[in-house]
Amino acid sequence: MLYRLTFALNDEEIVTTEITSDKEDLVGATEEAFDWIERNYGANVALNLVAFSLLKIELTNEKKN
Repeated sequence: MLYRLTFALNDEEIVTTEITSDKEDLVGATEEAFDWIERNYGANVALNLVAFSLLKIELTNEKKN
């Protein structure tokens, strides 16, 4: 599944990226998103996020091809 991950490091820096996950449920995908943030930005950032959003992106057959 494809997810759009958006999170704020502070009131000036907002990160938006797309991540893939084998998890189709938002709980499992959220765990993977936090793991991704921790790997790329460090554990301290993952613990102190100002804002966090995870959106599941549904791909139609047209976009898959």
